[in-house]
Amino acid sequence: MNAGFRRLTDYLGSSYWFVPTVMAIAAVLLAGGMVALDTVVGSAWMDNYAWLYASRPDGARQVLSSVGGSMITVAGTVFSVTIAAVVYASGQYGPRLLTNFMRDRGNQVTLGTFIATFLYCLLVLRTIHSAEESGGYGFVPNLALLVGVLLALCSIAVLIYFIHHVPSKIHINSVIEDVGDRLLRGIDDRFPRFVGSSPDDHAATAANIPATFRDDASRSVGEQRRIIVAKDTGYIQFLDDEAVLKLASKHDLVLRLQYQPGDFVHVGRALVEVWPPEKCSDACADDLRDVFAIGSRRSALQDLRFLVDELVEIAARALSPGVNDPFTAVTCLDWLSAALS
Repeated sequence: MNAGFRRLTDYLGSSYWFVPTVMAIAAVLLAGGMVALDTVVGSAWMDNYAWLYASRPDGARQVLSSVGGSMITVAGTVFSVTIAAVVYASGQYGPRLLTNFMRDRGNQVTLGTFIATFLYCLLVLRTIHSAEESGGYGFVPNLALLVGVLLALCSIAVLIYFIHHVPSKIHINSVIEDVGDRLLRGIDDRFPRFVGSSPDDHAATAANIPATFRDDASRSVGEQRRIIVAKDTGYIQFLDDEAVLKLASKHDLVLRLQYQPGDFVHVGRALVEVWPPEKCSDACADDLRDVFAIGSRRSALQDLRFLVDELVEIAARALSPGVNDPFTAVTCLDWLSAALS
């Protein structure tokens, strides 16, 4: 997977605008589709159901206005509660855990639900008109109105979920469990159990490592390699190791990577050393440079040390004189011991 694309997906997953935006677009499409369906179907189908009845324009407007107004009000409250929870977690557990709360899907979907319901009601409300207003036939999208009421009921259910979700998510044991679980899954992904169990004949040994990469190589021999330098400054967030292997196999190269995910690199520092240099064209060098995703902050995509640092930070804050909570530190040690085992 392309390193830049992987970094983009991680950024979108930890943002508060992407999921609500997608849900808002879906609400716009749903409103247009339901109104179009109402123009074709009409309201005659409601005669088959005794518990349904066609609404008048004034009544439909009142229903949608009430639902839409309440949804945007609740959306503002939800956003305020979310920001307050994020600020609390950042101050209590450490600023590096801020991303963990921002990428919480429950908060994103909750905010998106209220925004989407508000937009849906607003757009459907715009299509309602009476016979006097249009100078002809009145139009009330009864099917779209029914969907708006159903969305309001779903929003109430989401609000109940949100009220339970926020205090549960900022509970210290939940925070530690989230970080520890990501650490364990990251270890399994990066270091599968079968790695090293059956080394093949192509394993790197001192005999097949090029002389230019050996520690005892002379200066003239050591210069027989191409250096690919970084063009950005920041932390290495992601390394596309599959792309590295493909490039090395395609061009028959031996590569030595100087940095790993989580390391800080600045412009002009050597990212990759390549041998033999004549087989590495400028296009190949650009491809090798693109396997590194460099950003302004550390990420837990491949940086397992970052997750360890988060657990250590929680434990250190728990043992500070102002908090003095040894049980939280013990919980962090339990997850660290599970990772080391």
